Amino acid sequence: MIIRSKRIYFEDGVRDGYLVTEGRKIVGFLDKSAAVKDYVDYTDHRIIPGIFDTHNHGTHGYCPQGFQKGKEEVYGYLKGLAANGVANVFPTMEFYEGTNNYKRIAEIVQEEVDGATILGIHSEDTERLGHRVGEKGVPIGEFPVDMDLVRATWENAEGLLKLCGVAPEKENGYEAIDYLNSKGVKVAFMHSDATYEEAMEAFKRGVYVSTHTCNVMRGIHHRNMGGLGACLLDEDLYNELICDFLHVRKEMITLMFKVKPNMDKWIMISDNVTIAGAPPGKYRDFEDESRYHIITEEGFCLDPNGRLSGSAKPVLYGIYNLVEKLGLPMETVIRMAALNPARAYGFDEEKGSIKLGKDADLAVIDDAYQCVATYANGRKVFDRDVDKNLFNEEYLRQHYISE
Repeated sequence: MIIRSKRIYFEDGVRDGYLVTEGRKIVGFLDKSAAVKDYVDYTDHRIIPGIFDTHNHGTHGYCPQGFQKGKEEVYGYLKGLAANGVANVFPTMEFYEGTNNYKRIAEIVQEEVDGATILGIHSEDTERLGHRVGEKGVPIGEFPVDMDLVRATWENAEGLLKLCGVAPEKENGYEAIDYLNSKGVKVAFMHSDATYEEAMEAFKRGVYVSTHTCNVMRGIHHRNMGGLGACLLDEDLYNELICDFLHVRKEMITLMFKVKPNMDKWIMISDNVTIAGAPPGKYRDFEDESRYHIITEEGFCLDPNGRLSGSAKPVLYGIYNLVEKLGLPMETVIRMAALNPARAYGFDEEKGSIKLGKDADLAVIDDAYQCVATYANGRKVFDRDVDKNLFNEEYLRQHYISE
């Protein structure tokens, strides 16, 4: 296959010409002057590396847990991700005794799926491995880390567990870090009320990445730097970041990038929930029908009081924000969305950038930062001219209340 674009974002710079793929690999590049007759024409669109979203709970009315429709629900989830330029993903899940949700993912990994590629599982069990979130968005609760759950999560993931969040300051926190590290699993600083000192000690013991930096962690005070201060001052720690400018203000993101200027340590995530991508309106809560969420005209998810009630904008929207509103170079931002997570989790030899010899994971986007097409392993898994009305209609019937 040969693809034409004036703006192909290779790892070493932007090129105008023809990208050549064979099977799943990028095998060549031809200058714009080359005489090529048979090609896919994206001349006026940008081709960037396919996004690697390592923190995603759902999208388009689908959930990777597959509780309602089993495999079909996971297929819908992966297709919805591809509609947002995501070529690779860590489905973010919790392990439930008596279900086959992790086994289901392990089976799907062996299949050629019409959507994003699953590269591993991210476990974020905030109830049993971290702190619950209070009314003001701060972590609460003094429950120990459940080591039985940690072991069961590893055993049932069939080698796919790549990232697991833990509140390290809680009882059994260090034991969980040691156990997960011994299995080769990266540990995230998740839903934590740790002090600066406690956080730094956890990083020394092997905590690798901060979960949605700023959100659900002890903030910075001039006499107490908190977990957030530790996340910004530790040079080795990777930092997840939601860039919708609602979870973290634009000015705060600017400040954080100045404090920690090594952009290779920042990983853009969506943290999207099942309702992400829904039409504007009111929706019953997925788990508690006495509660409801509001999807605004802008596509944000809020509670009836106007507070955040889940993340609903994709990484592609964050790319738009950082480039168009914060003024960062596109080359830097796409690294945060693809190459940085690929490096962090050991996939950068094959994935994360457009480079000869790597997998053809590509997102074609227009100048409004909308996804035109997505390729995963050289296969087109989303085409906006063909793939219409991807949102789960059954979800709308069950949860939509009113405008």
